Parts: sequence; structure tokens; C-alpha cells
Amino acid sequence: MDEDFEEERPSLLKKASVLIMSLFLIFLIISFTFTGFIGDIVASLIESETIEDGLVELEDFSVQFDGDSYDVLLGVYNDNLEYETKVCLFGYIEEGVYHVDEVYLPVIYSQTFNQVVSEACPSDTLIALHSHPYRHCIASEQDLSNLEIAKLNNLDAVIGVMCEEERFSFYN
Repeated sequence: MDEDFEEERPSLLKKASVLIMSLFLIFLIISFTFTGFIGDIVASLIESETIEDGLVELEDFSVQFDGDSYDVLLGVYNDNLEYETKVCLFGYIEEGVYHVDEVYLPVIYSQTFNQVVSEACPSDTLIALHSHPYRHCIASEQDLSNLEIAKLNNLDAVIGVMCEEERFSFYN
């Protein structure tokens, strides 16, 4: 009677199919990880610049934080690490350098980790800057749309994204 219930062994084809499917699923998970979250961070690090001695140097222009403006900005950024926040930066432009000497905090209506809703910066704002989640310094479509609107009132307007204490992206 024991002969009637012989143990059936999986075929070589079935084993190979399971192995191939497992490897394929692992590949999908890894590729999603690197092209999704990690890919965004890598792109952000390429697109953004760091500040050195109060200066962020870009291809087309630079941003210089004068006086205590960078310290004020850092205070606002560090007080809102769990939320996006927004500031309006004032100053002047001289020979392709945006000199920031004042930080203004507009009224903020709501904040989440990836969105801030606030009053618009005044039309004479040099740079409308907001924070993004850690190491995600690329402007969104909404950010770029806001820049187009700001340029209707001020051709020199720039938007900025801050995603670390010392990392920024600026768009003009």
C-alpha cells in the first residue's frame, strides 16, 4: 500500500520556472527602488548646488546671502523639518548675483511634509523659496507654474527649493 503513495518530486522544468520568476520579481523590486525614490535623490543631487560661505553658484547666476539672512533662513528651515515651509527673500541684483539681505515669512495656511499653502510673496520679492523633503530639490510642475506667474510682475523673479541645510536649487 505504501507504493500507491509515492512522493512526487517537482520536475526540473517547474524548479527552473520558480527560480526564473523569483529572480524576475527581485529584479523588479530592485529596479523600482533605484529608479523611484533613490533615482529622485540622485537626480536632485545632480540638479542642486550647495552653499559655501553664503554663496550658491549656478551656471547663469549666483545667490549670495548677506548679513544674517542665511542664519534666519536656517532657523526657519530647522523649525519646520517635518513640514514644507515658505519664505520670501528680498535684496538686490548686481552683476548676475542675487544678494539676499532680508527674509520675510508669508502667512502659511497649511503645511504637510510635501506641500505648503501660503499667501503669495510680494511682487518685489527677489526669490520665493520653499523647502522640500530631504534631498528632493527638484522643482515640481506647480513650482515652475508659480515662477511663470511671478515673472508677470517681476522679470527678475527666481524660485528656490531648499532640501537640506546647505543644498538648494534655483530656477529663473
